Amino acid sequence: MKITLFLLVAAMFGGRLRAADDITWLVQYDGKSLPGPPWVTVGKASAKVEPEGLRLTDDGRDFGHFRASWKASPGDEIIVEATLKTGAITGSQSKKSATSLWPWRDGAPVMVQVSDGRHQEGLVLFPAQAASFTDRFIPMDTANRFHTYRLVIHGTDMSMWVDGVQKVTGQNAFWKPADSPEPFIQFGSSAKAATGEAVWSSVKLGLRKAAAPLSPDPVTLTISEPWQIPREDVRQTRPYLYDMGKGLLLTSVAQGPDAFYEPYGLLKSTDAGKTWAPIPGLDKIDTTPLPCLRRPDGSILGISRWTRTQPDGRVTGKTVKLNEDATSFTMTDNEIILPKQYANESKNDQTICERHIWNDDDGGITMVVWTRKGVKLADGRSNTERSSHLMRSTDEGKTWNYFATVGAGGEPAVVRLSASEQTAVIRGGRNSLMTQTFSHDAGKTWTKPVALEVGKVLPDLVLMSNGVLACSYGRPASCLMFSLDGGKTWPSHHVISDKVGFNYTSIREISPGRLLYMHDAPKMSAFYIDVKLSR
Repeated sequence: MKITLFLLVAAMFGGRLRAADDITWLVQYDGKSLPGPPWVTVGKASAKVEPEGLRLTDDGRDFGHFRASWKASPGDEIIVEATLKTGAITGSQSKKSATSLWPWRDGAPVMVQVSDGRHQEGLVLFPAQAASFTDRFIPMDTANRFHTYRLVIHGTDMSMWVDGVQKVTGQNAFWKPADSPEPFIQFGSSAKAATGEAVWSSVKLGLRKAAAPLSPDPVTLTISEPWQIPREDVRQTRPYLYDMGKGLLLTSVAQGPDAFYEPYGLLKSTDAGKTWAPIPGLDKIDTTPLPCLRRPDGSILGISRWTRTQPDGRVTGKTVKLNEDATSFTMTDNEIILPKQYANESKNDQTICERHIWNDDDGGITMVVWTRKGVKLADGRSNTERSSHLMRSTDEGKTWNYFATVGAGGEPAVVRLSASEQTAVIRGGRNSLMTQTFSHDAGKTWTKPVALEVGKVLPDLVLMSNGVLACSYGRPASCLMFSLDGGKTWPSHHVISDKVGFNYTSIREISPGRLLYMHDAPKMSAFYIDVKLSR
């Protein structure tokens, strides 16, 4: 009878669940009454028992959650399961979406958090998204009905399931050092400013024997102590790194309030990124070059991030030509020519030059850009469409002609894997997930994008000399992931820093196997990260 029942359950879920009776449940709550021992109340929980379960409301005046301790068993898998339906949820800042949270800093109005005494992580729910506290995201409607969410924790891995279907692999997702050695589980609200509510039908935690040993991380990292990159006269955020060779590094950094036409500064380093100095004339202006490239003749070419739409409809920017050691420069106008469907037509449309740029075999140059264009939807509403493109120049950056569209979305990172193979990772949109696409014909055409399980902002890509493809990305932490097969899979994930800022990141390989990693949380800082294959 038990075998028949298990086969029936497995068939219902496509064979995706292991037998339910191999879990020993240690802590359970059934939603039929207020939580009692071993649960204790932390803060003030506005709780009401309803026919469907326990309604927990955080209205901004009081917030609280229920917490229970448990006894960890090293080597076993930890299973956390919660069945609930969310209600209205706000963000941590006024006029911001509900997903504008850094959960480790801000808390969250609807969350489940678990610790095994060594590490801690959990589940945060928004109306249109289920997420970990850090960088894994599941786009879904969490408010339409009750859903059952499951976290399966094995070592530092944490897979995420919804209604019996695995949505997130979660390699190294259970990463954060525990606040205390006491294992716990808690559910409800930990939000400092955001508000929200949910009806909880059940919450439980159990253990089971692991079906297989934990897969080893294929990449081993050695991370240096961080150092700050100070600036007394201006706040520096959102770094973009470039290795010019010959011992010269450049970085373009934002110096404004995260607005169009904010000023940038171009800084240079000759000591492997330890210290930086602004280049006179290319600091605190909105025509500072962002993508920078060493040309075959030894000169350095840079293109301004910002472009402007002229009265005659042309889109123009600035091309900067620096000498070999970036001590002098000239600046001239350029023109960026896009098809009408992407070209600027209103004052709010934008064409933005991104960080990746390279020399072509024919002497030309390819640059990555992205566009923001207002469009009318079929129902009459206005929308902004973001698209990423490749542009080519054959006249030293005076004119840039459209070459291809990489995919939907902005803040793209593009890397060449070979003469014909390229891959791109594009910033996450409203659902937070970054997307990835491939080209097999040197960038002329691109595959249909696939959603990654991670997000959110400003990915950067570097193909290292050891064949490892590295991708940095940020928000709500500063992260790094690696691929050993040209981006087809990403089996190695690491949180480099959980400190909070813009959490924009940039990487460059400055010597074989060594990455320079820059991020801006909370101030501009850098690390050396030595990357070795584990096998």
